[in-house]
Amino acid sequence: MSDQTHDLDARKERDRIRGTAESTAPVILSVRDVSVEYKTPYGWMKAVNNSTMDIRRGEAVALIGESGSGKSTLGFALLRMLVRAARVSTGEAIFTDKNGTTYDLFRMTDKEFRTFRWDKMAMTFQAAQNVLNPVMRISNTFHETARSHGWNDKAAVKAKTLDLFKKVQLDPNRVFDAYPFELSGGMRQRVSIALSLLLDPELLILDEPTTALDIITQRAIIDVIKSLREQLDFTMIFVSHDLSLAAELADRVATMYAGEIVEYGPVRDVFYRPEHPYTVGLLNAVPPIVGEEFTPLVAIPGATPNLLNIPSGCPFHPRCPFATDICSTVNPPLVDVGGTHFVSCHNRDKVTRDQEVWEEMEATVGA
Repeated sequence: MSDQTHDLDARKERDRIRGTAESTAPVILSVRDVSVEYKTPYGWMKAVNNSTMDIRRGEAVALIGESGSGKSTLGFALLRMLVRAARVSTGEAIFTDKNGTTYDLFRMTDKEFRTFRWDKMAMTFQAAQNVLNPVMRISNTFHETARSHGWNDKAAVKAKTLDLFKKVQLDPNRVFDAYPFELSGGMRQRVSIALSLLLDPELLILDEPTTALDIITQRAIIDVIKSLREQLDFTMIFVSHDLSLAAELADRVATMYAGEIVEYGPVRDVFYRPEHPYTVGLLNAVPPIVGEEFTPLVAIPGATPNLLNIPSGCPFHPRCPFATDICSTVNPPLVDVGGTHFVSCHNRDKVTRDQEVWEEMEATVGA
């Protein structure tokens, strides 16, 4: 068997088990009942509320939802990069590396976590200009990052950096000794992705990496991410409000609303057989990219709740066309509805994408 055929077979097998009920890959990150609060003049505001999910090795998991749903906050909490006014109030996150060693992310000392961060888990941020020091050459940024983790072989660091630049489709000779201001936004973002992969982390969090870029550059960045996953096979958490990007990049999808994960499962189940009304609302608000007939878009009625005063019961019930009396008093747990598909909804069996149901609810709320 040729090496090319062997690689193709290995890729097919990896794709078969990713994001499906047959997945047998070990769990790399287990998140259990994690809550994050921000201190405000009016009290503690809960930005993430009892979020639970398992991420398997080699998978790409997309966190989707409206702005303020807690997606980025959860990512920053996992890497312990929250602002001083925030705290993880409950829960645990257990990371298991490829050697089977476990790390309790919220109980490690600051010194232990500084070594762990970037080596085992890393992050690519939304705004690359805030990551790269404007008065430091790109080469120095990479050398400093390596040195802070005990890698002092400058020749080896340079060789690794130049190789990563090629992988993210940058001209190494053009970028290595450049300053950030000499690069375009798309080039800076690709430098940021390369920097996050410098120490070969096993899990990479990408916090809306295409948000500030034009549509052509966004496409290039997405192609780079897909290519890197094929070559390096890392696990990925992709934070986005763009459902089309989530559908393209993810194996599994977690829908977040008011800080809670309300639906979590394989991308084909969540997008083609959604069982939470909020996921349905997000899908109804996105224009379809296939089919000859025009499908009217329907906005989710109402507005996101004030996180200082989250509604009792299910936080989505004031905006939900399927809500019943129990929804206003009891917040439903996240339950298994199909092996690897989890939903938090009392009336999931009634949930439908029927346009008329949502249009009627939109008219009622807007009246």
